[in-house]
Amino acid sequence: MAGHGSAGAARRAAAAWEISDSDSEEPPGGGGSLRVPTPPRDPAPCPSRSRQRRTRSLGVGVGAAGLGREQQRADRARKKAQDALEKRQRREAAQALRPEQCLKYVAVCVHPGLLEDPGSDALIEALSSLECSYYIEPQAVPYSITWRRNIPHSLSSTDGPTMKSEEEKEVLVLVDPRDFLKRLFSVLQSLSSAPSDSRPDLSQVLPLDGPEDPPTKNCSLVVIGLDAYRWYNRGWDRQQALCSGEQDQQEDPRFQPGPELSMTQQEIEEVLVVLQLWANTMVSFLDTWQEFSQHVSALTKAIAKRPYKKQRDTELFSFCTDGKWSSGVRVEKDGTGLRQAWKRQIQQFNRVSPAAAAAIAEAYPSPSLLLQAYEECSTENDRLHLLSDIQVKPEDGGRERRIGPDISRRVYLFMVSTSPDLVLDLSA
Repeated sequence: MAGHGSAGAARRAAAAWEISDSDSEEPPGGGGSLRVPTPPRDPAPCPSRSRQRRTRSLGVGVGAAGLGREQQRADRARKKAQDALEKRQRREAAQALRPEQCLKYVAVCVHPGLLEDPGSDALIEALSSLECSYYIEPQAVPYSITWRRNIPHSLSSTDGPTMKSEEEKEVLVLVDPRDFLKRLFSVLQSLSSAPSDSRPDLSQVLPLDGPEDPPTKNCSLVVIGLDAYRWYNRGWDRQQALCSGEQDQQEDPRFQPGPELSMTQQEIEEVLVVLQLWANTMVSFLDTWQEFSQHVSALTKAIAKRPYKKQRDTELFSFCTDGKWSSGVRVEKDGTGLRQAWKRQIQQFNRVSPAAAAAIAEAYPSPSLLLQAYEECSTENDRLHLLSDIQVKPEDGGRERRIGPDISRRVYLFMVSTSPDLVLDLSA
């Protein structure tokens, strides 16, 4: 037991020596208790160079990863902004094709010479009533009207699209009646002297240069008051004016009737056919400036709607008509909408108004009830005239009328006939 006790004391002493290694060492031979010197402890280990390099590389990696994430976020933000701009551009382009919006992107360019006539006020009034813009500016062809279209080109910023202006191919030229007849007369003379298989010389009529080249413009001519001009210069009014003492006009060569007034209507139409076949040029004869203004307005609307119609023709079912009146009717699971669909089906017949279709649908709310009514009729004549006496209430509050035998016959044949070649509308 004593041996075990001394060994335990020695271990405790060793433990005490190890714990007290931080005490200051006394010089040898000094007083005090004897302390066993402990071996010097190893200094604190310093990080190795490899660890330092690893730490530095780790810091560089973290920084590069942060920069990479920032770059990715910037790329995503840039792509999102680009997608938004492209979406906005497509929306602007689609908006420019809408029939109700297309006029806003068209500009009418009028030659200043057209405003010299007193009747040009009607033209300016008609252009002002349209939703498009118009400009008075010189044109390549005198007394002409051209058109420009503003197309959304690109979206370089969030401020809005940049518009790209494109010239339309149409050129409308107003020709004086006297000048027009002189040009037609020169073409008629060239046709009579040239071989039949040669190309006629139309440079005297066409205002555009180079008629032999492939045409880049679709030129059309308008003549105002041609019949009145011919009648005045060939009728009794002209003779009375010359005999009343207006010798100044008689001496003026501008008022002297020329050989072009001797052209017959058949000769004029012959030259017009040549213009249409060889130069694809149409000539419109109008009586007043009011008709000319209406002609310009109609042509402007047609040019504005051209891209929309072109896109519609490229669709899969281009023959389907847009609009509420021709759209389908939604039928719910509980049967809501069936009566409206039945009325819309009746309305598809020619010369059947919405009021007439509503009257038939009110008398027979479904096709099965109408077929049942046909079966209850005793004769064929009764079936043909079953719907004739149904009263139609007009929407505008006018007097009532009947469906009539024609609509009654067509509806009956449509409901009971099995022939695919049967013609329902005999007057079509």
